[in-house]
Amino acid sequence: MTDVSTDLDVLAEKPDHVPDHLVFDFDMFEDPRLKDDVQLGYMSLHRDAPDIFWSPHDGGRWMATRYEDVCAIATNTEIFSSKSQTAREEGELPLPPQTMDPPEHLRYRLLLMKFLSPKSLKHQQSFVRELAIELIEKLKDRNSCEFRKEIAVVLPVTVFMTIMGWDTSRLYDMVSWVPNITDGRSPEIRVAAFTRMSEFVSQVVQDRIANPGDDPISLLLASEVDGKRVDPQQVEQMTHLLFLAGLDTVTNAMTFSLHHLATDHALQDRLRAHPEDIPKAVEEFLRRFSFVVTYRRVTKDTVYKGVFMKEGDLINCSLAGASNDPSIVDNPAIINIDRKGAPNLAFNTGPHACVGAPLARTELRILLEEWFARMPNVSLAPGYVAPRIAGSIAKIERLDLVWDH
Repeated sequence: MTDVSTDLDVLAEKPDHVPDHLVFDFDMFEDPRLKDDVQLGYMSLHRDAPDIFWSPHDGGRWMATRYEDVCAIATNTEIFSSKSQTAREEGELPLPPQTMDPPEHLRYRLLLMKFLSPKSLKHQQSFVRELAIELIEKLKDRNSCEFRKEIAVVLPVTVFMTIMGWDTSRLYDMVSWVPNITDGRSPEIRVAAFTRMSEFVSQVVQDRIANPGDDPISLLLASEVDGKRVDPQQVEQMTHLLFLAGLDTVTNAMTFSLHHLATDHALQDRLRAHPEDIPKAVEEFLRRFSFVVTYRRVTKDTVYKGVFMKEGDLINCSLAGASNDPSIVDNPAIINIDRKGAPNLAFNTGPHACVGAPLARTELRILLEEWFARMPNVSLAPGYVAPRIAGSIAKIERLDLVWDH
């Protein structure tokens, strides 16, 4: 079979301003360090690589993996901009407010908070719980499941699509678009998936223009920023962001969490006997299994911690590396739900902290509450090794669980 290279396989030439000692060969898509445990792979960089290094992969870019540095980059929007984050040949993908900087960013973020705020969760919690119970009850007469497909995809994506007022019968079709848009290994793959998503979103927006309702898209279409109505193109772009964020992230958090639990029966026993400990477990799972890489572009020549970065440079921030930084968390590879004061950056920090984080945490908590109220201890299927995928959003692609009644 002929090996077909992609645009991401070509190594970038080192710029003159990057010193040799800060160059480190790391591929966030296919680096062997990430194969067996993505988060452990990022932890290894704390030992093996400079805290901030330049990699020739994916067009050439800096990477930060330490908690302090990722927080500093996330909060200093004047130097590290969210605009023009990518450098791929198919062009920029506007995703307001994610690809905006303050103060413009906040004005659009507030629009999303109208239906993603903690206050709005009161109207959604009962639906999340009813759906979680329904999905888990379907497993009662069985002794195995493919957890990602049957639970971790269906629960959060159905909740998201219901909030948006979308047809849930297209769930699996739509879920398949997201990884190809974010981490497709060629422009053709990414563009094709984005085109399908964009056509769907455009159709929905046009329908809401003709038939407005009380759904989020209708709300966005009726909103104003600085006294001007948000135009349909901006609504489509904001919906693209909601689509990409809503159809993948919670699924991955649930899958990583259950994968660990399947190897830790003592923790399963504890959470079943003490459901009041589940919120602590959720936070520890989010910390240990943070899975997102965020992007920023340097707006002007700057020196950060002795590292000279040039205007236009791209810098990736590993939230997995930051959440598992041994300088802030003792023995970060170990799950310990009794940790005190162990922060995590699973949902980023600063002005771009994920607006959907309260809903995500609620879904994780409710799923575990209902899971332990109804399920016996589960294990990984005999001989099963979970296939893991790295990239912008790391994931376990499939999770085969078994149990005895």
